[in-house]
Amino acid sequence: NRGVAYGDGKIILNQADTTVVALDAKTGKVVWSVKNGETDGSKGESGTAAPMVVKDKVIIGVSGAEFGVRGWTAAYNLKDGSLAWKAYSTGPDAETLIDPEKTTHLGKPVGPDSGINTWEGEQWKTGGGTTWGWFAYDPKLNLVYYGTGNPSTWNPVQRPGDNRWSMTLMARDADTGVAKWLYQMTPHDEWDYDGVNENILVDGMEVNGAKHDVLVHFDRNGFAYTMDRASGELLVAKKYDPTVNWATEVNMDPNSDQYGRPQVVAKYSTQQNGEDTNTTGVCPAALGTKDQQPATYSPKTGLFYVPTNHV
Repeated sequence: NRGVAYGDGKIILNQADTTVVALDAKTGKVVWSVKNGETDGSKGESGTAAPMVVKDKVIIGVSGAEFGVRGWTAAYNLKDGSLAWKAYSTGPDAETLIDPEKTTHLGKPVGPDSGINTWEGEQWKTGGGTTWGWFAYDPKLNLVYYGTGNPSTWNPVQRPGDNRWSMTLMARDADTGVAKWLYQMTPHDEWDYDGVNENILVDGMEVNGAKHDVLVHFDRNGFAYTMDRASGELLVAKKYDPTVNWATEVNMDPNSDQYGRPQVVAKYSTQQNGEDTNTTGVCPAALGTKDQQPATYSPKTGLFYVPTNHV
């Protein structure tokens, strides 16, 4: 897995079989354990994400979108491992913990059952959007931030639509799990760009002449996103590698029906090319412009330092 967490005298470990274990930090004895997965492993679920302790809860995700796993994030009570809340990436509002009137996407309410209505039929039940990356937390806002992974199935022809809320940055109330805001970076992901890379929280950053407490995310898709982490306003969305070619830009005109969407280049889209065309030369490849190697920020220089791939 990608690390352990500590809180209340316990070391929290997420095992590959999705068992979350709390160990006494002094003795190593098991204090509690809970199965985060929903099956005996036959569905392809696994536990690779690092847990994060937030106040009295353990936040954890799940892996396996390539195998039709429907992603979720769960919060377990640090004291005894009992489930506090669970929020799916796809599905009805009651299961995604989305308020259709208060949860926003690009400043507007998402509306009823947004985790269903961009899927064909019941494909959302195996829709991916797993949460195998990293979590961040703002104690002032009491919000947990993370990204969701690729939609399922892998073949985009089999899942028409935007496939919400895969490939999405999410901000959730740490106590209830209810989503405050969402932003889908790569609607209908065709390239396995997994939106789970780390989110860097920076206070008081000046953007377009105003100061914001921001979330900055360098995605595998080759674009860097700067969000106001309280409101979810999209402040900046630009390529951090100029050789990225699958999209020309992210539309930043709030009055456009393409606002916030990447402008996909047809020749690099398997969906737009047709099933009989072998799409080649896509940059980045599935490995991404940045994969799991973490970026960082220096308040001294005001610069981000980003390890990248060129594939």
